Amino acid sequence: MGGNEVELPGGQVNRVVRVGDTVPRTMAWDRKIAHQLLRHLEKRGFEGAPRFLGLDPLGREILTYLPSDLDHDADGFSDNQLADAAVLLRRYHDSTVDFTPVVDAGAEVLCHNDWTPANTVFRNAMPYGMIDFDTVTPGTRLWDVSYSAWTWLDLSDPAFSAEDQLRRLNLFCASYDHPSCTLAHLAGYIPTRQAGRARWARDRNMPEAEAWALKCMYWTVQNLSERVHFTGLPET
Repeated sequence: MGGNEVELPGGQVNRVVRVGDTVPRTMAWDRKIAHQLLRHLEKRGFEGAPRFLGLDPLGREILTYLPSDLDHDADGFSDNQLADAAVLLRRYHDSTVDFTPVVDAGAEVLCHNDWTPANTVFRNAMPYGMIDFDTVTPGTRLWDVSYSAWTWLDLSDPAFSAEDQLRRLNLFCASYDHPSCTLAHLAGYIPTRQAGRARWARDRNMPEAEAWALKCMYWTVQNLSERVHFTGLPET
């Protein structure tokens, strides 16, 4: 593998570079399960993930490069983009149900745990690939879908009304199309994921990230959760 290194955007944990058609990545921790996952996905015919090619002499993992035609910080997604994102996540989850660590843990799927637009590869402006499998763990579909729906819809974005976000969330759920991830499930569970993200940020002394997650949580509870799960309490 030769050629010059070209730094890629993102890389909040690791510096990420491209060398030709490959991406050598420094490993901040043990990535054995991620490497096993990428090989499993390849065997299952899931094309929306890079291939693991091994380690280079510096001990970096070598992945195939997936080109994207949208910036990693894109937002304001259309209905078609949201629908395709949900379908891609469903295809990924379905490809992991027989992955050995999932079976051994008695879990539903292998959660990506950080599948956001920033960790997405776009082709013709539509999501077709997933990257950054650093934090995968066995878990539930609802856990993973809730976090992804929050970030793809950018809940609390003032560009969208509560009515429109409710419609978009319903679209995301319908496109994922699984009985454990209905609108009612996500409207009730997304605040849990937002609260967890706020605590994660607080533990790492990241006040801006904590404030953002809490703002999203309050917005979601008031504008989505309490609309879907009507309490009958008077508005204040």
